[in-house]
Amino acid sequence: MIVALAVSLAARGAATHSLKPLIDVVVHNGPDSQLPAHLSVVIGISQVEQTTAVKQAVARDGAMVRTFNVSVANHDDVVIILYNEQSRAAKAYLSSPAGTLRKAVSYQADAPATVRPLGAARDDFAKEINFWMEFGKSHAPPH
Repeated sequence: MIVALAVSLAARGAATHSLKPLIDVVVHNGPDSQLPAHLSVVIGISQVEQTTAVKQAVARDGAMVRTFNVSVANHDDVVIILYNEQSRAAKAYLSSPAGTLRKAVSYQADAPATVRPLGAARDDFAKEINFWMEFGKSHAPPH
């Protein structure tokens, strides 16, 4: 699945700085998933505590799991999550399609999420954006 998303992304010109090409690929090819109800409210994409339907891309590196989630109801709501399976700690970022950080939270499994100041989250967020922008390039077959 990751390779298929990467090949399709590379074909759509992932060299731009916009997340739009990746959003389009994930919406059309990504598996269905859901964001947890509490995270949906805390991150700001739902007013009601209920799960949020998303299309998703997933990348795993050992215990680290990265997900790129596009809201099914509003493709302008992109939630990027970095989750450590060993510590059960996560950071989540709400992004615009232009790659602008709108909100950041951190949370530990079985504990409430904490909103992070945008200034404190910008460096981590930039690393995640770079990861997803490079995603297609690093998984695309050679020319």
